[in-house]
Amino acid sequence: MKQKKGITLIALVVTIVVLLILASVSITVVFGDDGILAMAKEAAEKTNKSMENDVEDIGKLQNTINDVTNNGWDVLKVTAVTSADGRTVPVPKGFVASSATGENTVSGGFVIYEGTDAVTDANVENARKERNQFVWIPANGVSLKYAQDKETWKDKTYWYNECKEHWKDEEKLEERTASVEEYGGFYVGRYEAGVEESKDYKNDDNYKGSAENRNKSEGVELPVTKKERQAWNYVDQTNAKKLSEKMYATSTSVTSRLIDSYAWDTICTWLSESDIDVKDSTSWGNYLNVEKYKINGLYAHHTYNGESWTPATQYQKGEFEIPDNRTYTDTEENPRQCYEIATGLSERNKAKNIYDFAGNMWEWTTETETHDSTHQKSESYTKTDGTTYAVLRGGSFCYHGGDGPAAHRSGDCTVSNCYFGVGFRPVLYLL
Repeated sequence: MKQKKGITLIALVVTIVVLLILASVSITVVFGDDGILAMAKEAAEKTNKSMENDVEDIGKLQNTINDVTNNGWDVLKVTAVTSADGRTVPVPKGFVASSATGENTVSGGFVIYEGTDAVTDANVENARKERNQFVWIPANGVSLKYAQDKETWKDKTYWYNECKEHWKDEEKLEERTASVEEYGGFYVGRYEAGVEESKDYKNDDNYKGSAENRNKSEGVELPVTKKERQAWNYVDQTNAKKLSEKMYATSTSVTSRLIDSYAWDTICTWLSESDIDVKDSTSWGNYLNVEKYKINGLYAHHTYNGESWTPATQYQKGEFEIPDNRTYTDTEENPRQCYEIATGLSERNKAKNIYDFAGNMWEWTTETETHDSTHQKSESYTKTDGTTYAVLRGGSFCYHGGDGPAAHRSGDCTVSNCYFGVGFRPVLYLL
């Protein structure tokens, strides 16, 4: 007999039951509280948390690296450089620290040059003439503060003394102070602002540095702070401010401005800590009463006969010995002999790598005061016409080093006044 193939009803039922049990177990394994999906979700969450921790750790590591290698400063704006005397200095992007002998210590004047090419003993002389330079002024807020110091220098304040306490210099003071506090200092122009082309001066309309063209802030070349340039004189305080601000208007690492009273006083304090005389600067400034010394470069000879000045109409160029024993005789027969020199022309006129901070040009600052009735402190002081006067610092080749030293304040020129004995100097604040 043939036998029929198949499964019994009992076997079918058992199979179905086993399948149901397996399905139940599988669902529990996959979807249960401790199932595969739950475990996968937990694993994903742990992975995400681990990634977050890794990112946080990387951030902390980056901060640590910044603290160690860049003093916590923004690496896109400044580079922390260790000076030869072991100080950390923030060098702004677009500039390079000098490694030339005598230019790489904070105590002696730490110099930076515009551009990125290295400055060494081999090329420093050329760099001084071709690239803008600035000197680091340390101001740690403890031993040296960024602050006005009128009390220290008040004995050399003259012209309208009754109103000197009203001279103001508050424009962007919070920003300036915050920058100095963050970076521990600021930069000052190594030289007085100069005319770009170092050529013999001729007082005619074709010369781009002529007196007529220089007292402008538009349509002229930017001032420079380079060695052996004709000082940018014949400029009023208003245009000196604008010109200084334009020098680095597009920079993302620094802001440039006309030197302010806080910066000037801080520099005076810093220099005086090294026994550099800022109250009688005859020994290191270009003044009327200096002992004779030799120069080799661009200079101008101006005279005063007691009634009027005779400014030089042309600069001389070459070796020259500036004479001594010049006095305030101011007569037609024996007029005052005054010698203006190019920026940084003489090493004797240097203090901590800053040239002509004493003498040569009076220098405009941003410190001003407006004459009105609220400033009248005595019967002798009667100017209440609303005229704004700006403060000049540093003395001039036309005066004695004792009468117009580096620390000197002079407040007798209006913001629109300009003549051959007045120039200016830019400073840099890090952003």
